[in-house]
Amino acid sequence: MEQKDNFKEKHPDDFKDLYDRFVKKVNDYLLRMSGDPLVAEELTQETFYRAFTNLRSFKGDKVGAWLFRIAHNLYIDEYRHRKRFVGDEMIDIQPALSPGDLPEKYLESVETQKRVQQVLQQLPDNYRSILLLRDHLGLSYDDIAETIGKSDSTVKVALFRARTRFRELYQALEQKRRE
Repeated sequence: MEQKDNFKEKHPDDFKDLYDRFVKKVNDYLLRMSGDPLVAEELTQETFYRAFTNLRSFKGDKVGAWLFRIAHNLYIDEYRHRKRFVGDEMIDIQPALSPGDLPEKYLESVETQKRVQQVLQQLPDNYRSILLLRDHLGLSYDDIAETIGKSDSTVKVALFRARTRFRELYQALEQKRRE
């Protein structure tokens, strides 16, 4: 459950706590959305800049959903303005295993993560966003609905469709890899 915050009663130092709690999650979300570490870093900085400048006007009780909404909107604006093409270069994703594990398992994990990222980049932005917010970051349906400005039922339908499309693309990629 997300921690509730009332920033009107807090000190500016509390923004550092907010930043520390969410910067990695916001950056990871933007990295997986854009596929570009530089764009993700730039948008993460802009997200927290805008959050800082609008902190006193924040009236909700779910600061995480608010931050992800800022990040989501910034990504959409960036995408619309630059229409960046994401190339074949894969981003650096932290594998589930550490290099100290068996080498075969470590390499297999890294390759699986690369394939997952490749499939994510093939999904439409709205599907990719909902999948990442729910399955990667663990946001509730309510928080996702607030983040993307849609209803809970729309989020549930889109998540079902996104998972189905992800599965289809991943299976096709696996089939192609085996051939």
